[in-house]
Amino acid sequence: MQFTIRIKMLSDWHIGLGQSKGDIDAIVQRDKEGLPYIPAKTLTGILRDSCELVALGLDNGSEKGVWSQWVDFLFGSQPALEEEAIKSSPQPAIVSLRSAHFPDSLKNNLTVKTKVKDAIAFIKPGISIDNDTGCAKPDFLRFEEMIRKGAILDAKNCQINYPADMSEDNKKIVEALLLAGAKLTERIGGKRRRGAGKCRINVLRLQNDDYLDYLTNTPPSPPLYQEATVTTINHHPEIKESDWYILPLEITAESPLIINRRTVGNVVETLDYIPSKYILRNLHRKLGQWLNVSQAISEESLIITNATVSSQNQPSRPVPFCLFADKLNGGLQKGNVYNRLVEPEPKETQLKGIRGAYIGEFTGECLPANPKVEINIYTHNTIKDDIQRPSTDVGGVYSYSAIAPKTTFRAEIRLKLDLFNHLSNQQKQWWRNLEDSYSIGQSKKDDYGTIKVTIVQQPQLYQGNIQLNNNTLSVWLLSDLLLRDERLNPTADLTIFKTELEKVLGVELKQREKEDLISVMVRQRRTESWQVRWGLSRPSLVGIQAGSCFVYEVTQGELDINKLSQIEIEGLGERRVEGYGQMCFNDPLLTMKLSKLTSPVTEVDTSNNNDTNANPIRSSDSAFEYARIIEKEAWREAIQQQALYLASDKKTRKQCLGLDIQGEESKPPMTQLGALRSVVCKLQSQSDKDKVISWIKALEEVPNRKDKWIDNHTDRLQLISNLIGDSENGINNNENTIWEYLQLPSDLVITENGETELKQQLWAEAIRILVDAMIRAHKRDWEETQT
Repeated sequence: MQFTIRIKMLSDWHIGLGQSKGDIDAIVQRDKEGLPYIPAKTLTGILRDSCELVALGLDNGSEKGVWSQWVDFLFGSQPALEEEAIKSSPQPAIVSLRSAHFPDSLKNNLTVKTKVKDAIAFIKPGISIDNDTGCAKPDFLRFEEMIRKGAILDAKNCQINYPADMSEDNKKIVEALLLAGAKLTERIGGKRRRGAGKCRINVLRLQNDDYLDYLTNTPPSPPLYQEATVTTINHHPEIKESDWYILPLEITAESPLIINRRTVGNVVETLDYIPSKYILRNLHRKLGQWLNVSQAISEESLIITNATVSSQNQPSRPVPFCLFADKLNGGLQKGNVYNRLVEPEPKETQLKGIRGAYIGEFTGECLPANPKVEINIYTHNTIKDDIQRPSTDVGGVYSYSAIAPKTTFRAEIRLKLDLFNHLSNQQKQWWRNLEDSYSIGQSKKDDYGTIKVTIVQQPQLYQGNIQLNNNTLSVWLLSDLLLRDERLNPTADLTIFKTELEKVLGVELKQREKEDLISVMVRQRRTESWQVRWGLSRPSLVGIQAGSCFVYEVTQGELDINKLSQIEIEGLGERRVEGYGQMCFNDPLLTMKLSKLTSPVTEVDTSNNNDTNANPIRSSDSAFEYARIIEKEAWREAIQQQALYLASDKKTRKQCLGLDIQGEESKPPMTQLGALRSVVCKLQSQSDKDKVISWIKALEEVPNRKDKWIDNHTDRLQLISNLIGDSENGINNNENTIWEYLQLPSDLVITENGETELKQQLWAEAIRILVDAMIRAHKRDWEETQT
């Protein structure tokens, strides 16, 4: 069941990134668009804490009551907090919450109107008090970034994954507990015990008419969690040796992806590709009604390749280890790249191997493209209930490295012809059933792991494209290769690899021997994996790393293109269904000289960011109220800056208010300017202009004072009347004079009728700011003449 959680922030709030920036000691977390948001981990943690309080009250203070069991059923068990030994597998959460972001209408406008986006946050100073003296500690002044109150954020696509056999009453109990926890939540984020983070949380799309009845009665114990069963047929026709069909997949990361590579200290590192096992698990759910996927896997008639970053709408390949570049001025983006399988090392140039990257399609005319996978770092913490602070006892502060959202990957599903025909007979265009959003990787129930799978092309029959090269065989591993020795131990022994090739190809091979050329470039890699339910490690996978290259000479027999094509499509070694053991033969990138080729032409991004749908936000939109708040603050900031700019110029001051310095004398005198500033401070709205008009009339009735404002050249009282729009004297009834002076930027409006309404609301404030800025600047210049 899907639902949306809406959070309205009733006070300023701060959800920190755990980092500083410039003079700001604590900045807030921001999403890909640079806008603040509420991470799903924060939302999950605060809702669980509230549900635990609800359960504690309903269980009359018992921490192990039946309602507390329902909390564990909803949010999952916490093995790290268990005092006793774990007797069963940990209970996974059935609720999956997502990060809360601003509405799309507001997000689209702020993406274009960057000056308004900057007004979302403000800087709040803070100090630390010495407990002994009661005074501020020296050198403890800090500045924290805060987000303005009034924001409305939506956590969309939240889910409760009920077990298939769960009764309707038990579902109502779960929903009633979640609703009660949301109602009890009053604050979220940092500094929430000091006034920040006050909020109101509503769970949308849940019927809450009779949930109170479920909270007043003692419920039964929650059901035991069971893995969701997958509907699958028991058997499908036997698949014989046949041709292969290839189904291309496009995978887009809709949220950051954590594909666990290893854990170093408190940092979890991610892979830069998606192993096919993360896609394979979803085939059982999508194809199980037509196909026995397990049988197809055991028969090796179904293969999924690893998903690598897309390059020109094709899957990229790992850079072969045989590629070297000029250490000082070379690389795939610069040129000066050498293929050491066919090119000797230059005598006057120091080379460095190209590592840890991917390459696109190679045409032979220039170097291949070099797409990058953006990796971001996200910091989190685990709060200990007793002290309400991060603690190493329960995890403390930790960081995830994750693949950035919007990254696009490409993979292939490969099926034998008989298997493809079987699926096509069951359902025409069965591959469309694979298009969906999935959750994969680590921490996939909250901030991470959401992907979207798209079928970009109908299945095509595989056509091999291997060129024979005078009984010389160049091998390039496109994925890790898993082999076993005679004792069935994992191995990276190259002799065993050569033996496996000889066995399939029916030839005898010998490693090429040339003094000035490299024939073998190989690395070993250890891949760790985990048992998700128990959170325990599985045996390591040790094999030959993707990118390894070999050059063999055929000493007996002849190479058969059909057999080479069979290895290219099926792979070699163990766990080929999961994408291991993929390789290609005699690829032009390994058989050509590259030192004379230039860098690839950079693809021009033709997308126009200004095409974003940035229509003004209407008053009926839920984001209108907050949009007007930040829009108003952006106007205030622009008024301040423009007023200071105008006040810095003497000619502008004389033009607007007639302020002048004649010798050592101020015109008008400073006493009169003080009176002007005092009366302008009373100007709070357009209806208060009579106060200024009355002051002007009073001056005109006193000749001694009138002479101080009016001389032969300038009528300063007329300029003031013109500024405020004195219609009674017939001088000027235009209230836009202040805006004609300020000339504010045009990109400060994001709401419907925003310009008209804000000019009316900020008219008096703009006049006060401009007059005050000009008098202050005039006074500073006049004081310089007195020294």
